[in-house]
Amino acid sequence: MELLTKAEAVSLILEKLRLLRGAEKLNEVQAEFATEKLVSDMLDYCHREDFPMALVYNAVDLVGKRLDDMQDDADSQGISVRSPLSSIKMDDTEFSFAVENVSASGVLSDYDFDSIKGKLNIYRKVVSLP
Repeated sequence: MELLTKAEAVSLILEKLRLLRGAEKLNEVQAEFATEKLVSDMLDYCHREDFPMALVYNAVDLVGKRLDDMQDDADSQGISVRSPLSSIKMDDTEFSFAVENVSASGVLSDYDFDSIKGKLNIYRKVVSLP
């Protein structure tokens, strides 16, 4: 199993993200912040100091989703079009969203992280309490 340092993992994930996004303009500051946060979260969850190479593509996917969610939030001025709908009314068109006054990107990114916990569990170490 090939292992990377935290800095190597962040660098490689950003490189893959740039390749994947191609001609799209990538907000480097947001991408770097989101990548560093995700790598830290993954290492914390797995109780590791080193980053398994096998998780790089999962991280690229999640950072890409996070950046898309952040862009959706900015485009819709705080109301994401992907927010969960709790009710809808036909006449006079009324919509109610299940999430109010909460950043939809935060909710979606938490859900996305939860979706890969099965894969993360493969690389998770057991921690002994002092």
